[in-house]
Amino acid sequence: MDPRARHANPSAYAEKRASPVIQGSPAQSVMSSSLDRVRTVLSRLFRAPSMVLAPRARVKVENLAVELWVSQRKLPLALRADAIVVPVAPDLKMVFGIAKMVRDYGADAVQYEANRVAPLEPGDSFVGTGSKYRYAHTALAVVFDHQKRTSSELIARAISSALGKLGRAGARSVIFPDMTENLLSQPNWITDEQRRETAAISARLMLDAALLAGSDMRAIKIWVWDNRSADAFVQEMKKLQERRRAMAASSSV
Repeated sequence: MDPRARHANPSAYAEKRASPVIQGSPAQSVMSSSLDRVRTVLSRLFRAPSMVLAPRARVKVENLAVELWVSQRKLPLALRADAIVVPVAPDLKMVFGIAKMVRDYGADAVQYEANRVAPLEPGDSFVGTGSKYRYAHTALAVVFDHQKRTSSELIARAISSALGKLGRAGARSVIFPDMTENLLSQPNWITDEQRRETAAISARLMLDAALLAGSDMRAIKIWVWDNRSADAFVQEMKKLQERRRAMAASSSV
């Protein structure tokens, strides 16, 4: 632009200087696309998680309340109890599945405590420290043998041992996280059908163990932390409810 024209019309000169050099070019399209991807990623990262404020199902068994909570990968803020029970092998290492998640909640404190008493025999349990503002005790139930195998009898023994020790420690409510992923040998490579079958077994075993909680416990809160297992637990809770209604009807006759 001629210098005299610039002084005569400074606003037009400023608009020309402010306009991008690559306007309408392929480079600008690439930049715009990149910015859109960044916005998408940031929106996912900072999206507020859905709040789980109540159990999905609840069954009353005499003086024991059995609740089903479903929340993907994170312990619901509204879910509180005196203790939590997780499955481990005889070495008490919390390195996989829900055991690893609970270890992280407690900043590894219970793992250090468990290392001092390991190994334990299959079917035994260890009660250590909990996680601040979440639960006071963490129980490690040895549901696997030394070859990392398990059975319904071994799971029942280990959970019964854990509940007994927790009751003596003063716990009256317990969180039972879903053990499905820990019971699977290769959870990232199995089919959906295999996962559903294992989730159904896990749900049945956990509910059976909950009914054997003893007189000390007032609430068993089952936490399903993988939505893929939720349907199996919902079905088992319905069956438990139907059994309780049938027993109540027969006793009233």
